[in-house]
Amino acid sequence: MKLNRYLIGFFTTCLTLCNVLTAFAENQIPVIVSVSPQYGQTDVSTDSAIKIAFNTRMDKKAVSKSFNIYPEIRGKTIWDNNTLVFTPNNPLLASTSYFVTFTPDVKSKDGVPLAITYFSTPAQGVCVGPKGNINVISINGDVKELDAKGAHPVWAQDNTLIIYDYQGQLWKIDTNGQTNENLVEKDPIYNASFAESNPLLDLVAFIGTNDAECSNIYIVDLKTKIVRQLTAFFEPNKIEYLNWSADGLYLAFLRAGQIWIMNQDGKDLRKLTTDGLACKGNFAWSPGGTKIAFSGEKNIWVGDIYSLEIKRLSFDNPKTGILAWSVNNKIAFETEGITVMNADGSDEIQIPTAARRPEWINEGKTFSLVLPLHNKENTAQLWIMSADGKTKQKIADIADEFTNISWSKNIGFWNLFSP
Repeated sequence: MKLNRYLIGFFTTCLTLCNVLTAFAENQIPVIVSVSPQYGQTDVSTDSAIKIAFNTRMDKKAVSKSFNIYPEIRGKTIWDNNTLVFTPNNPLLASTSYFVTFTPDVKSKDGVPLAITYFSTPAQGVCVGPKGNINVISINGDVKELDAKGAHPVWAQDNTLIIYDYQGQLWKIDTNGQTNENLVEKDPIYNASFAESNPLLDLVAFIGTNDAECSNIYIVDLKTKIVRQLTAFFEPNKIEYLNWSADGLYLAFLRAGQIWIMNQDGKDLRKLTTDGLACKGNFAWSPGGTKIAFSGEKNIWVGDIYSLEIKRLSFDNPKTGILAWSVNNKIAFETEGITVMNADGSDEIQIPTAARRPEWINEGKTFSLVLPLHNKENTAQLWIMSADGKTKQKIADIADEFTNISWSKNIGFWNLFSP
């Protein structure tokens, strides 16, 4: 019996060796001849399938089983002759770098798996379309209209969900538009609006305004739907704007022209601005989450959230308005056109345009602008412009009534393997 096992093993080894030699002779050693999307490709459509073509017939079950993609997504694998085709169940995430490999065992000494391909998807903005529906707009001009009406849509922290308000309630919907779920139901005490998603946690802050026009800040957990009140104002003043710091530790809001800051849990509430220096538009956090820029009377100002010291950043201009602060430390703000400058006030660029509301996209190479048309249809145009103002492109029509745009957060390639 032991000899028979040895003979079987010997003949099996010989057969395998013969198959390998035959494959060599016929030039059919398995190799990948093409991959789609290509290695390093950018702005890949979020509806793309992943295709890996081989030069010869493969063990389809073994290959399919060892297929890996990061971030992990579910999908269906089929074979088209010698080509493996992986089709995701849901659209790929916007502003995300994907990494494809067959086995996590082959790695660099730093622990990064061997790549078959890696690619990135384009940034996508969520806004209200001309018909009042929530729209998902790609920077390459693709527009998807979701079957949901509402206002003030924003991305959740992982680019998988969109949060918006409608008739005093908050809703969440996926990018397919198939899962539309109530997040904060109609409350007899307040109407919910203007949601802002924490960039790192499953928390969404929103404004609750009662019938007496008094607003407070509330927070809801995306998973448990538990709502907590963070502020306790009783005077009839509306909260007009709120935003999280990039690290998700602090929440700032604009109330009666004054910027207030508090911790994530609502503690340590303090005021950044003074009665003599009010914020007349919006405000923007620095990339490090320690400073806030805002438009005051005739100037752009920057305040330190710890020392509460405020410095003037721009020269006198009575038309300063909405502003945005990019991750590469550039500030864009409304003037007669749009002004772009470094966060220290240097290298100022004046861009002549009638468009308004600058919003930086991804790494700060481009920003979006809204051009009101003042027509009977109450529509506006959404444009993309390079940071130096030299190139621009119209990508969509939007509703003139709700012109805020929320752009997807960048999920970089190296974030996939960081501890």
